[in-house]
Order: sequence, then C-alpha cells, then structure tokens
Amino acid sequence: MDVDQNGIRAAWRAFAVAAQPMLDTWQGALEEPAVAQQRRLMKLLADNSESAFGRAHGFARISDPVQFRERVPIHTYADLLPWIERAQRETQPVLTAQSPRFFERTSGNSAQQKLIPYTQTFLDEIQVALTIWLADLYRCLPAIAAGRAYWSMSPPMQPSVNALNGIPIGSESDLDYLGGSLLAGLAATLIIPPFAQEASAWRAQTLLALVAAEDLSLISVWSPTFLTSLLRPLFDVGDPAHVGILALLDAALPPSRKSALRQTLTTGMCDALWPRLAAVSCWMDGPSRNFATQLQARFPHALWLPKGLFATEGVVSLPYGTGAGCPLAIESHFLEFLFDDGSVHDAASLRPGDSAQIILTTGGGLYRYALGDRVRVAAMSNCTPRIEFVGRSGVTSDLVGEKLDEDSVASILSSILASSDSACLVPCVTAVRPHYVLLVASGEHCNSEELRCAVERALEGSFHYAHARRLEQLGPLRIRVLTGSSAKLADALQQAAEQSGIRAGDVKPRVLINRLTTANALLALTDT
Repeated sequence: MDVDQNGIRAAWRAFAVAAQPMLDTWQGALEEPAVAQQRRLMKLLADNSESAFGRAHGFARISDPVQFRERVPIHTYADLLPWIERAQRETQPVLTAQSPRFFERTSGNSAQQKLIPYTQTFLDEIQVALTIWLADLYRCLPAIAAGRAYWSMSPPMQPSVNALNGIPIGSESDLDYLGGSLLAGLAATLIIPPFAQEASAWRAQTLLALVAAEDLSLISVWSPTFLTSLLRPLFDVGDPAHVGILALLDAALPPSRKSALRQTLTTGMCDALWPRLAAVSCWMDGPSRNFATQLQARFPHALWLPKGLFATEGVVSLPYGTGAGCPLAIESHFLEFLFDDGSVHDAASLRPGDSAQIILTTGGGLYRYALGDRVRVAAMSNCTPRIEFVGRSGVTSDLVGEKLDEDSVASILSSILASSDSACLVPCVTAVRPHYVLLVASGEHCNSEELRCAVERALEGSFHYAHARRLEQLGPLRIRVLTGSSAKLADALQQAAEQSGIRAGDVKPRVLINRLTTANALLALTDT
C-alpha cells in the first residue's frame, strides 16, 4: 500500500514539539525526585479527599508522605477488594472522585485475575510516561520516524461485560489507552491490523499486515514471547499454520514483498523484510531476558531497547536516556519501596544495589498498593534511580503444602541450567498424585534425568517441599525437554496464557506457573 512518508515524519515532528514542555518538566524532576513525588502525592490526596476511601483515611488532614504512611496501611489486592467491589456497585465516589471509565483485567499468570479501576486521571498518568518515552526515543533515534510503527495491540480474550453500576469490565482494545492524549496524534503512523476475535485469524491478519509493511521502522511489544509467537508460523516448518500462512502471504503480497520474504525465510533474519527497522522495544530483564536474547538474532540490524516496568496496575519505570535500567516514573504515580527488613523508603533515598518491592499510589484509586514486583537499583539518572525488574514477589504454588515461591524457583533454575537455556516449573493437578513438571528449552543435548534429579534435590532443600515428598502427598518431579531454542518454550507459554483468557499482547513470562488454567493448557500443549 502507498504510505505518506512525509505525513509520518510530520506527525512525529508535531508530537515532539507538543511533548517538549512535558519533557522539560520531566528532566527537571529527575534532579529533585523528592519534590516531584511529594507534589504528585499531595495532588492525588487533594483530588480524592471527598471519596469514601479519602474520608475514611483522613486525606484532607495529611500534609506530607510521612503522615500518609501513618494513616494509610500497605494494601494487598485482597485488602482493596471490598472498595473495588463497592466501586462496581455504587455511583457515588468510592476510591476516587472520578468514576472509573472501565475496570481492566490484570494480565499476569497469577492464580487470581484482578480488576483494576481506570479513571481518566490514571490514564493521564500512564500517558505521561508513554509520551516522555516516545519523545526521548524520537530525539535520540529519529530513524523511527522513517516509516510506520507496530505497537502490540491485541483483541480481548474475554468478553467485555458491565458492572452493576454500568461501568465496563475490560477495555475494547489497547487503543483505549491513547485517546485524548498527545499520543493520539501518532495513531496515523501505526500499523493496526483488524481485530478479529478468533485468535488464529487475528494472528494471520497481524502477520500479513507486518510482512506487507516494507516501511516498518519501530516494533513495540511488552513481552518478547508475543513477537516470537507472531513470527513462529513463518520460520517453524513444523507449525500447523506454516503452510497456510505462506499460502496467504503468497496470495496477498506484491512481487517485491514476496522476494523479501523468500530471502528472510532463507537466512532466518528479518533485515531484508524490514530494512528500515530502527528499534525493537520489549521487556529484556527478569524472566524475559533469555527470550529476548534468543529473538534478537533475527533482528541484527535493529537497536534493542528495554521497555521499562509497566503493569496493569500502573507504571513504575520508563525507558529514558542511557545506562542500565530505566528511571522511575516519578511524574506519574507516588512510589514507595518495601525492603526485606520491613522498612519503607521513598524514591529519593534509593541507591544503586538496593533491592525492594514496589508500593504504588495511583490516580486510579490504588493507595499504597503492594504491586508484587521486585526491582533492583542499577544506576542513577541525575538524582533519580534507574531500576531493573528482578521478578515477582509472593508468587507461590501450594498444591499440598509444599509452598514453592517464584524467587526460590528462579534461583534454583539459574544455578543449575546453562545460561542459554530457559525453563519453568508447572504444577500438574490432574494426575492421581499431584506433582510438578519442569519444562526446559535447550539448544544443546542435555541429560534430562540428571537435570531432573538436580532440580528435585534443590527443591527438596525447602522443608515444606521435602516433607510433601516424604509423605507422598506430592509425586516426583517430571521433566519435558523442548529441543531447540528458548523460542519453543516462549511459544508454549504464549499460547497457554492466551488459551486461559489473557490478552495476547499482555502475556508475561513466568518461572513458576501458579494459575491452574494456564498450567493445564501449558501441559496439554507440551504433552508429546
């Protein structure tokens, strides 16, 4: 199709000019994170002082972050659930002065899927982070404006319904996050495939749109497993969709794109297919690290950029500048950090090497919310910490009292597996005796029984797991080795999460699967 390249460049230039005041404010905030954070907190408290939650916790009488911590306890989702359920029933202000525009379902593979209220203020906070990221990216890498961009957009995997008070549960599409912001001006520069509700049709149409786009200049996805799953039917001759996808592309593409596709299939590299591709942005730390590393080999000509820590509940860090990690999103939400000794620190007091759990306060009505993500301070941007995602805290699996947690499982696997291998631990509850299955993707020959025994011994280092095994409440660990690269496991994780109702673009890699619907789907997909 004909694309107006001048129009794309003009849209990016107009966006950059409009975003410059926001970027200037952000750069000033990096010098004084304590001032920026207190300003953000006090505005949230003032705006929501007359909500039911604000009155119950005396928002109007709080004058600084210290009093905020004294009056408002740290909340888990379970703690906030009665308030969120009230916000789904009542029409008067419950958590926030603004009524939620919708309740978004969390995307993680956790045992319980949560509903997070999205107000216009909360959307504004997210849009601030996205605007700063893209404005800085354009400033540093103007080649992203040489063509169109693909931002991961996928249809909801669960039908949208309404709460008792009529507020929608579930957004219609990822485009709902952009409306009314400076980002909306970039919509014309995006490749937006049709949102077919049936997953295989949506994938086929998305892949067709991307392969047809000779001018693709930026790919932005959350998890690298999402991009791997989109490309799988192209490169994996054993994939059931391989023949059909190639036939679809052959019938739809012009000769020049067919030639580029043939070269790509021959080399396994995507430079011939997308010669203008300047950057790929995705999660590149924590459980995503190996999956991203494997995928980079197909894009040797593009710059790979970390995504920052965005969650359904809020944004913690955003890509900006250079150096390890990403700076904290101090202009979006109020952030606190819970250390292992129980102490709570603000953003300005963190130092390189610190590791902590995230506590969020947002314009959506999450107050001192324990996000469950653990981060490490990797460097500094001026006076503001740059963080890396380490993993989930509190993700556990407990079938018969074995009490496995993701942190310990990740430590065990990293100490035993080769650095190029990927793995996850999956509970199997359908067997006569429940047990765990270790899924391993390895590019090299490995002794599966030796590996199984090593991991089993390490798991038995936990008293509760060893006790469950001794009492034969829990069967022995089993292993499935997926020969080939980490892409094999990435594909399986992606498909299983989608089959269990998670939006395709929101799937997150996990080392320990504790959502049983996802676990069952994953075991079925890898059962050979």
